Amino acid sequence: MITLVLLIFVNILVVLTWPIYSKLNANKHFYIEEQVELLNLSEDELVELHNNTWKNYDKFRFIPFLGHTETDRENKFVNFTEKNGRHIVRPSNCKNNIYLYGGSTTFGYNVTDNQTLGFYLQKLVDNSTCVFNHGRAYYYSKQENNLFINHIENNKKINTAIFLDGINERCGGYEYMNQINNSFNMMVERPYLMWKSSIINLFYTLPIVQFINSFSGSSRWIKDDNNNILKIDSCSSNTDLKSLYEKRVSVRDGICNKHNIKCYSFLQPMVGSSGKQISKLITDERKKDFINKYEVLSKAKGIIDLKYILINDRQLSYIDGVHYSPDSNKSIAKELFKLLNE
Repeated sequence: MITLVLLIFVNILVVLTWPIYSKLNANKHFYIEEQVELLNLSEDELVELHNNTWKNYDKFRFIPFLGHTETDRENKFVNFTEKNGRHIVRPSNCKNNIYLYGGSTTFGYNVTDNQTLGFYLQKLVDNSTCVFNHGRAYYYSKQENNLFINHIENNKKINTAIFLDGINERCGGYEYMNQINNSFNMMVERPYLMWKSSIINLFYTLPIVQFINSFSGSSRWIKDDNNNILKIDSCSSNTDLKSLYEKRVSVRDGICNKHNIKCYSFLQPMVGSSGKQISKLITDERKKDFINKYEVLSKAKGIIDLKYILINDRQLSYIDGVHYSPDSNKSIAKELFKLLNE
């Protein structure tokens, strides 16, 4: 009984004090000197960018056939809507539309709206072309294909579709899939057995458990090994990741041909294999995992490897562990523009 009372007290204490702790953290940023140099922002702007990027991180929405998606955001540096993607200032009348698909590197985590790949590409195209950045955190080729299909079904005018793949490629599923499955299983369970399906989630949602996780660096939720982006040999169907990726690319190519859309599937520059990185931002072990992943995916058919773009960089290519710096986004945009016009 004493243990139960103590547990309740501790959880109430966390609920009351955590907002105060979060508010204190909101008044500072966590960018190190090397990152600050790349971003070229004032201290106040760095704090705002950090909050704009990470304050709502993990507060995703669910969309059928996609899984999670970014929430709409309206801030100084990070703006996003489900309809138009990451904010880009576009011409009012466009005869040609370019849609970008990819993960958080395409979205532009840890950079401002005016430092993203989509922003720089828009600056390069002519005044009759509009660029739409539909990158989403954690997205990989299968989710990108589904989002692409949704856009076609919703009569989006897409002339060119660019898919930037690699870092997030995985065997199957999507982020938070297990949690969504758990919620569904609970709803269709016998009423008197619903507690069995929900008790593990109840434990993980306890404020004290999540507070400890926030310090230990543990995952917010239970992870699925088959959905781990760093595991390249965990596909349950015994189909290797390269073959799966090739199938997904071929599916999108078929859709593109059917709807007369020019489609390009690019293997993005990946940390460890391309560009300059420092140990302050990513461990050698994690970097090695990405190198192995690149070696697998680079052998896939039907893709254009962009490794060469950052290969000779002398300054940092990545603003953090995996996301591109403003200059890297600019370099990739220039090369995409060149390839589109060849």
